[in-house]
Amino acid sequence: MAAKLPRNVVFDVGNVLLSWDPAAILRDHLPTGADAHRFRRELFDHADWIELDRGTLDEEEAILRFQGRTGAPLELVQRLVHASKSALTPMAESLALLEELHRGSVDLYCLSNMSHGTWDYLRPRHDFWSRFKGIVISAQLRLVKPDLAIYRHLVDAFSLVPSQTVFFDDRPDNVEGARRAGLRAFLFDGAARARALLLEGNWNR
Repeated sequence: MAAKLPRNVVFDVGNVLLSWDPAAILRDHLPTGADAHRFRRELFDHADWIELDRGTLDEEEAILRFQGRTGAPLELVQRLVHASKSALTPMAESLALLEELHRGSVDLYCLSNMSHGTWDYLRPRHDFWSRFKGIVISAQLRLVKPDLAIYRHLVDAFSLVPSQTVFFDDRPDNVEGARRAGLRAFLFDGAARARALLLEGNWNR
């Protein structure tokens, strides 16, 4: 790794380190003829999903709310919520970049919007968590990206220098929130582009 690397790199999880595809979940689990757009609107794109990530809504209550809005059988809604965890699968190129940065003595951190249930499911199933010097999970703080407070918590908790900290996220609003906090934040568009940005020193321009 080149000397131009930042001191710290912060990764989001969904669609950065682990794949996240709600459309595929619905396609794989909904019965034939079900309105996938309606299910997505009432589950994954609903404000309740954000409250799960914020830690202000527990999973059992959320499932009941999802069922109430969709009229679907409880077992189907439970299966969809479980699939939202099990479908988060490793992105090989991203994890290879994580390992490369780790070998290059870059300090690595994780900042993710994630519910208690999803974190409890994912934590024992992957060993790459050990590469991070610090992990910030939204539900544990009752804060979510792009709230400015969650980025400030990251910076303060680990004594990061924002100008020496690169943040990757797949959502433009989360990138903009990180920039407001002074971080060098970039939209994640694949590990190859992220690696090139870091190695070529473009993160600091």
